[in-house]
Amino acid sequence: MCSIELFSLFMISMLTGTIAHHGLGCVILTVAGVGYRVTLPESVAHGLSGEVTLYTHHAIRDDGQELFGFTTLSGLELCAKLCDVNGVGPKMAQKIVYGGRSVDEVIEKVTKGDVEFLSTIPGVGKKTAQKIILELQGKLVEVPTSVVDDEALTALMGLGYSKMQAEGALSELGKELGAEDLIRAGLKRLSRS
Repeated sequence: MCSIELFSLFMISMLTGTIAHHGLGCVILTVAGVGYRVTLPESVAHGLSGEVTLYTHHAIRDDGQELFGFTTLSGLELCAKLCDVNGVGPKMAQKIVYGGRSVDEVIEKVTKGDVEFLSTIPGVGKKTAQKIILELQGKLVEVPTSVVDDEALTALMGLGYSKMQAEGALSELGKELGAEDLIRAGLKRLSRS
């Protein structure tokens, strides 16, 4: 087993304990007598007290390890997806997750291709914002396939559209139209966007 695989077995993903200290951009969380330093934006860290649960992204680098904290599981999941984008590390991903009023708002902005929103987050330039949108736009929100016609969905995907694009175009049309009419209406919507 290589060392990277060994490290992945010991990743810390969640901690429940008591806030023992508020530091500059971090908290120390005491869990069963052990203090864990968890990196958090100061605005979030100072709002925490008593017993809390933090979801953590455990970053292991050559020069050390760091835990990046999130108050929700959806925040941690978004961080993981952002870290898959080349050039986005956990520090930047955490800033992006906390860059909006909620995780849902950040997902909505990325899905809609809002480069301006991402560019206002400290450390995220316009090129990085564009790269994030390009790589994650179809991967953050999935429209349930049960609300769209499978034949029309397959046809639009066969024409080169992604599953997300095809589902988005068909989702508001419903299933009451026939497959051919759905394909035509879906193509109209896709050509406008």
